[in-house]
Amino acid sequence: MAHSRFAARQGLRVLLACTLPLGLAACGQDLTGTSASSSRDALYFNERASGLPPLYLNETYSAPIEVAGGVGPYTVRVTGGTLPPGVDLSGQTLKGKPTKSGTYSFTLEVTDSTLSSRSKTYAMTVQELPPLSLALTLPTGEIRGETRIPVTITAPRGARAARLGWDLPAGVTVTRVQPGEQGGLLFWRQQGTRLTVDLGFRAVPRTGARVALVSVKPAKAVTLSAPVLAYEARDGAGKVLAQKLFPDEQKKLDDQKAAEQKAAQPATAPAGTAPTSPAPKTDAPTPTNPPVTPPPGTPPTEPPTPGPGGGK
Repeated sequence: MAHSRFAARQGLRVLLACTLPLGLAACGQDLTGTSASSSRDALYFNERASGLPPLYLNETYSAPIEVAGGVGPYTVRVTGGTLPPGVDLSGQTLKGKPTKSGTYSFTLEVTDSTLSSRSKTYAMTVQELPPLSLALTLPTGEIRGETRIPVTITAPRGARAARLGWDLPAGVTVTRVQPGEQGGLLFWRQQGTRLTVDLGFRAVPRTGARVALVSVKPAKAVTLSAPVLAYEARDGAGKVLAQKLFPDEQKKLDDQKAAEQKAAQPATAPAGTAPTSPAPKTDAPTPTNPPVTPPPGTPPTEPPTPGPGGGK
């Protein structure tokens, strides 16, 4: 009997030890947080560092409202302010085509499945679309080894093909050219110091997209600042959307236009000289002076009388 009571007391001690927080380790169990407050992150708007993409007048716009934390699914709605005219909130995406320039402020509220909510106010400016252009993102300072140079496009509009020309510094060789973020066709060639890159896009790229990556290798340390560039962009029908020529090509084109304009202008007399009209041409013979006839009643003229000594 005494042995049984002792065993019971020992079993009770073990049971109590296993049910107390301080004894969990002795029972071979790990303590982890499982409370509702620590099982998930708080609901928040998950934006990129640059925020929402810019809006341009009469250009198609689409930007997702990214949300994280909480418990999905999420519901996003406009609770205040004014969206840019032509832009609506569809699900979790702002989309449309802005029809009026200006700055607009609005508030969005996101709610998750547990009815937790979070609000954020946005200020967005609709502006005129800048000119279409291609540009290089160059490193600062000198380069000494192989370096990759991103090529970006601004305001692509409906561009489906583009050509970039770059006059490289002497001694710089292009080792390869890779497609950009959206892939597409790409051909390139280097003749002397001039590089030409032809690009084709499967879809119209977004503004600021990297459309190519050019790898260059200098023969010696060189700075790539102030590049001399030329570019051209066309839409799907082949229409030229933008064009910039090399300085030598632009001068040649300007000289040709000036020569054509000069040739099309009529010849002009020197300043201060009155214009003269050419005499009309005729086939009539040159008139001659008729013989002079004395008026009627005039006595005929006698021949002169010979002087003395003349005749018999």
